[in-house]
Amino acid sequence: MKKAIQITFLVSTITLFSYQANSATQAKPGSKCTKVASTQLVSGKKFTCIKSGTKLIWNKGVAVAASSSPGAPAAPASQAKPNPFDSTPFPDEFTRDQMVEATLVSFDNYVKQSNSKQPFKLIIDKDFQHKTKEITKLVGNVYASLPFPSDYPTVVFVVTRDRQFLEKSVMEYSDFYKPGQSQMVVKPCLNCSWVGWASTDLGLSNVIPHEIFHTWQKSVYKWESRNINADPSNSLIPPVWLDEGGAEFFGNIFYRSVEDYYPGSLVKFKPYRLQDYRTREISGELPYSLGRLASEYIVASQGYEKFLSIYSNVGQGQDFPTAFESAMGISLEKFYEKFNSNLKKML
Repeated sequence: MKKAIQITFLVSTITLFSYQANSATQAKPGSKCTKVASTQLVSGKKFTCIKSGTKLIWNKGVAVAASSSPGAPAAPASQAKPNPFDSTPFPDEFTRDQMVEATLVSFDNYVKQSNSKQPFKLIIDKDFQHKTKEITKLVGNVYASLPFPSDYPTVVFVVTRDRQFLEKSVMEYSDFYKPGQSQMVVKPCLNCSWVGWASTDLGLSNVIPHEIFHTWQKSVYKWESRNINADPSNSLIPPVWLDEGGAEFFGNIFYRSVEDYYPGSLVKFKPYRLQDYRTREISGELPYSLGRLASEYIVASQGYEKFLSIYSNVGQGQDFPTAFESAMGISLEKFYEKFNSNLKKML
């Protein structure tokens, strides 16, 4: 019989990971940074953030000559260029670096103030017990950051490659899988989620926050008794680009607490229309990648808390166009127009 570690949190009390921007971390050759062309002066050397392959790292640095006139006044410091997202929601003139910068600031500020008490149970199968400490910290921090409804039942996260082990764990520990709740019974799958549970067979990865975000989505949608097939004719159902793109965004931005790295866009520019990805009919992948870009544009413009309120508005019974406009202050049609016309800048 397989051995597993069961870690039970009746109340999540793990302290949230304290996010630190790379600018606050002393530059070292080869270490990760977040913004191309940003610089740091350390011990007489000027380090520059460069792109190496798919990663951003600090270069080897160059020596900076000391002033030959100690008494001479220092040259005035150059002022940073204002970020257009600081003053204009959904701007038309911006760079990807500016969008990501505004996104990270808003997300980090929100997470630092979060302290959800959502109860959960974490079950780790034997294949992944060597990463128990890291997985436990990540799962706890993720649950603590998401505003689950008060008094929401205990949810389950399972780390395993064994489908039977997963199904047994969910059925045994999830408060949703009780007699008389047959509408909740969905055969558990790996690297996916449903009402009250989520799973991964990849161990420590960005799939953990991605799938837990889906569990949170379902908690605010109140989908325990709703049909969630992505019917594009049903305005009450959010588009796949928001559901999967939002989870993809959350998975990547939260996983910085493990790898201290935020990946760039995976989209190659074509004249895509975001509204065409309400479903997976055209592409199974683009709703994730385009949806992540849309999530970044939204968070950079109106903040992470308002981004979450789109989902909450849907859960309160608003149709998606109304839920979006209530949270964002612009119509869904206008957002699609701005996103589509500015897509190239986001890549």
